[in-house]
Amino acid sequence: MAAPIAGLPHWEVRFDRDGHLLDDDGLVAALPGSGVRELFVFCHGWNNSDAGARALYGYTFGELAGQIDSFVPSWRGKVGVVGVFWPSMLFPEDAPDTPSSPSTPAELATALAPAFAPAEQAKLAEITALLDQQPEDAEQLTNCHQLIGGLVTSPPLADEDQGPQAVLDKPTGEVFSALAGLASEQGDAQGFPNPFKVLWHGAREALRTASYYEMKNRGGVVGKDGLGPLLGRCAGNGLRVHLMGHSFGARLVSFALPGLPDGIGSPVASMLLIQGAFSHFSFAAPIPVDDDRNGFLAPYSDRVAGPLQSIFSVGDRAVGWWYPAASMLNNEDDQAASDLTYRWGGMGHDGFQQGGAEQFDLRPAGEPYPLRSGQFYRLRGDEVIKADQSPFAGAHSDIKHPEVVWAALAGATTGVDLAA
Repeated sequence: MAAPIAGLPHWEVRFDRDGHLLDDDGLVAALPGSGVRELFVFCHGWNNSDAGARALYGYTFGELAGQIDSFVPSWRGKVGVVGVFWPSMLFPEDAPDTPSSPSTPAELATALAPAFAPAEQAKLAEITALLDQQPEDAEQLTNCHQLIGGLVTSPPLADEDQGPQAVLDKPTGEVFSALAGLASEQGDAQGFPNPFKVLWHGAREALRTASYYEMKNRGGVVGKDGLGPLLGRCAGNGLRVHLMGHSFGARLVSFALPGLPDGIGSPVASMLLIQGAFSHFSFAAPIPVDDDRNGFLAPYSDRVAGPLQSIFSVGDRAVGWWYPAASMLNNEDDQAASDLTYRWGGMGHDGFQQGGAEQFDLRPAGEPYPLRSGQFYRLRGDEVIKADQSPFAGAHSDIKHPEVVWAALAGATTGVDLAA
């Protein structure tokens, strides 16, 4: 068991890339005698270090403890918190805790390697060597593209979430030139002296997209095969679990729902997705752009007893701009750009997209929400989640705010007799 956070019992649980539980920090054994009845489980998304994840958890759980004291004093002594750790890396310049100028190929290899197995690390070394050399050779560009595709080994799980797959499948020249153009629009690429320079810049952006695509897929695997079964082992004795996830971590906690063992009764009482980096149709039944299909997670929404909330913000450039833009390589000639953006849109851009979802602005801590159990909600965070932290991500990781924590606590207390 880790050190308490602001008096709250605290555990750190860790999974490998395949969802295998590496360490539950004594959680399963400790819960029955701990007095904990309300367990908040938070999962980070893109992250370059354990220290960055712990800083996020420290703020969030510390703020949660203060809000419980202020607004739900009857829960004192009944709340525990869990921080989830899993291998999800990002480009160094996109890290909110260590913003920097664009990384050199060697720095990219060093930053990304820990998230990959040895076979993929070898491919990553070849890729970054080519990015450094930038040979004026079409065959080497194609070779680099194939190596980048080899980094994506986790299954996508959900059809509606496969937009970036086109970065791996389309012809090399088409992919690299398109991604170089997108990066140039964001101010990353200017004044290239020849076409090969442009294409190699596109190759670097393909590496960025493929690495994030792998982390998104991996989040689903870890949630389904790791966190879901662990929550099943924790279930019982009246325990209520409140899931929180940021970015790819929002996908991870969502995929814990199908990973719950059958026959135990779900312990999940509420769920809050914060700037989720996965399809906004994941829970839709049917998908608005395809009446013949439901989102992969639609059959599992009833495993959340209380409200399901998604926070989104126009300031989230990673999910609102790059995610659908990279996915638009899947385009068809008769589709407008706006249609493609909606088809491949992410949760952190506009929240749950399905019939019946209700929308509110993020509210100050203590201001009630009219939430109902079993209902989907979009919480607009434009006035809160707005700090531009990197050219790529924008405000994607600007989530350390009392309003965000209050949304989780408001969802957790929906339909509960707080005097009991």
